[in-house]
Amino acid sequence: MKFIKKLHVKNFKKFADETFEFNEDINILVGDNECGKSSILEAIELCLNVSHRGRPISPEVMAELFNSDCVENYLKGDKSQISLPELLIEAYLDGDPELKGTNNSKKQDTQGISLRMLFNSELSPYYELFIASSEILTVPFELYKIEWMSFAWKQLVQQAKPLGCLFVDPTRLHPTLGRSRYINAIINASVDKNARPTLNLNYRQLKMQFNEKADVKEINTKLNERRELTTKDLKIVADITPSGSWDSNLALTVDDIAFSQIGKGEQNQIQIKVAIQNKAKETDIVMLEEPENHLSHINLIQLVSYIEQKNAGKQIFLTTHSSYVLNKLSINKLCLLAREYVKLKDIDANTVKTLKRLPGYDTLRMILAQKVILVEGPSDELVLKKIYHGLKGRLPEEDGIDIIVVRGIGFKVYLDIAKALEHPVRVVKDNDGNYQKNIIDWRDEDYKDCDFIECFSPKDDAQHSLEPALVAANSKTVTALDKLAKVMLSAQTYDKEYAACTDFAAKRTFMNGWYDNPKKKVDSAIRIFDTSETISYPKYLMRAISFDM
Repeated sequence: MKFIKKLHVKNFKKFADETFEFNEDINILVGDNECGKSSILEAIELCLNVSHRGRPISPEVMAELFNSDCVENYLKGDKSQISLPELLIEAYLDGDPELKGTNNSKKQDTQGISLRMLFNSELSPYYELFIASSEILTVPFELYKIEWMSFAWKQLVQQAKPLGCLFVDPTRLHPTLGRSRYINAIINASVDKNARPTLNLNYRQLKMQFNEKADVKEINTKLNERRELTTKDLKIVADITPSGSWDSNLALTVDDIAFSQIGKGEQNQIQIKVAIQNKAKETDIVMLEEPENHLSHINLIQLVSYIEQKNAGKQIFLTTHSSYVLNKLSINKLCLLAREYVKLKDIDANTVKTLKRLPGYDTLRMILAQKVILVEGPSDELVLKKIYHGLKGRLPEEDGIDIIVVRGIGFKVYLDIAKALEHPVRVVKDNDGNYQKNIIDWRDEDYKDCDFIECFSPKDDAQHSLEPALVAANSKTVTALDKLAKVMLSAQTYDKEYAACTDFAAKRTFMNGWYDNPKKKVDSAIRIFDTSETISYPKYLMRAISFDM
C-alpha cells in the first residue's frame, strides 16, 4: 500500500513553511474556518496530480497558490531574479522504493515526490524587460516553470503518475464544463487502464456506424449536389479526433435523470462511494471535502458506515465540521489545525471505543473552542449563562466561551480529549456530598499533572449539587430566600407549599428537599434564566465563568 507519511509545504497559500504528519489509513482534518484544511487537500492534489481542483496549472492558477507574504516581500524588495518567490510541496511517501532518494529539502534518503513552481532562468531576458517596463504590481508567473520530480531525481509525467489520487470536491461538479472534468476524474480512477484502448475503439466504431445511417448519407448527398461550397467531397461525420474521445462525451444518469439534476446529497454520496470502491485499484489516495454536506442525519450515518467498511487499501483524507463523522471514523485519527498542527493519537483506547459506539456527542465543540466549561446538566448551563449575562450584558458564547453539558458519557471522555490535546478546560462538578473524595481525589487520580484542567465545586459537603448551593447563597436573610423561592418555584408551589413553612429553617429545608426530581431542577433553572429579579449566586460558579478575573 502506498501512502503519504508527511507533507512539507513552503510558500503555499497561508502556509509559509509547514510540515504535516499523517496516519496511514484515515486522516480527519479539523479546524476553524480559514485554518487551512482545504489547502492541505489542494497541496496533496498539486503534488500527486499537478492540478488544482481539477484544473491544469496556468499562470492565473499560480497566482492563487502563492503565499501572500512571500509575494509581498518580493514586491517590496529589489526585484532581483534571486528574490522571485518559489513554491515547494513535498510528499514523503511509503510503499514505492523507486521514488527513494535525496531530492528533497531535508536531504533525507527516503521515498517521495516534489513539486516546485519557480522562475524559469531561460526566460531571464524577458524578466529584465518586464522589470524595466513599468511599476511592478505582481509576480510574473508567466515566466515560471513547474518541476515535478521524485526524490530519486527522476522527472515525472502525467501519463505515469506514481500514485493515484482522487479529490472528491462537490464544488467542481458544474452543470457544463465542470461536469466533464469531474466525470473524467471518476473514469480515470475507476476504469482499468488496460481497458481504455478497447473502450475507445468501441466508441469510434459506434461513431462510424452513425456515418453509415441512411439519414446521414442523405444529408451528405444534398450537401454535395450543387458543389457550391467546395468542389471537393463535403460530409457531416461523427468526430473521431482525440478531442472527441469516449470519456469526454459521457454523462452520468441516476434513474435516467442527469447527474447534475439530482439532489446535492445524492451527488455527494455517489461521488464519495465511486472514489472509495473503484475496482481498478489504481487510486491510492482519496480526499473528501466535508462529506456531511447536503445529507440528512440518516444518510450521513449510512455514508460514514460505508467509508468505515470500504477504506481498506487506501489512505483517506477528509475535512469535516461534523462530530458524528469524527467520532464514528475514530477520534484518534484527528488532525487538528489550530495554533499548531496536532495529531490526536495518544488518547485512551476506551474513549475512542466509547465514541465510536456513541458518536452523537459533540466532541468538536470541545476541540475547537478556545474557552470551555464542562457541566453536568442543563441546569448548570442555564445558571452559568445567566451569571455571565448579568456581568457582561451578553451570553458567554458571544465571547467564545462554550459551555458543554457532558450528559450520559460523563466528564471522562471530554477530559481525555482535553488531556491528549493539552487543551485548557474548566469543570463545574457536583461534590455529591463528599468534596474530598469526589473532587480532590477524583482530580488527583487522573488529572493531577494537568494544570490546564481546573475544577470548580462547592467545598461544603452539604452543598452537594447546584440547588443546595443556590439556596445557601441566598440564605443570609429570610427576604433573600423568599425572593429565590419566588423565582425558582412555580406560583402554585410557592403559594401552597413554600408559604406554609412557618420559619426560616423550615423554608431552607423545603427548598433543599424539593429538587430530588431532575425535571424540577431544569424548570427552576429556566425560571432563573428568564427572570429579571436579582439573586445571589454561589462563588464557585462566579469563579468558573469569570475568565478575565
